[in-house]
Amino acid sequence: MCIYGLNAVYLKNHGWYRIDPRGNKEGVDAQFTPPFEKLAFPLQEGEVDIEGYFSEPLACIIEHLNKYDKYKDIVGKLPDSID
Repeated sequence: MCIYGLNAVYLKNHGWYRIDPRGNKEGVDAQFTPPFEKLAFPLQEGEVDIEGYFSEPLACIIEHLNKYDKYKDIVGKLPDSID
């Protein structure tokens, strides 16, 4: 499992708008085209797009990351919900 965070900006004429910091490069077509969102990659099977905008990292993720010192200890153990 992997956790990826998008950025969001508030645009006066469009409201909150997510921006994909993976940007444009060869083979990646993320666009800044408000009000339509064009992220770098479509969701793959098993991936989830969590609704909402968060001004702070999710506590359940930070707590989990702080439990382990090494990447290999985290693999396969990330939370699969924000509850």
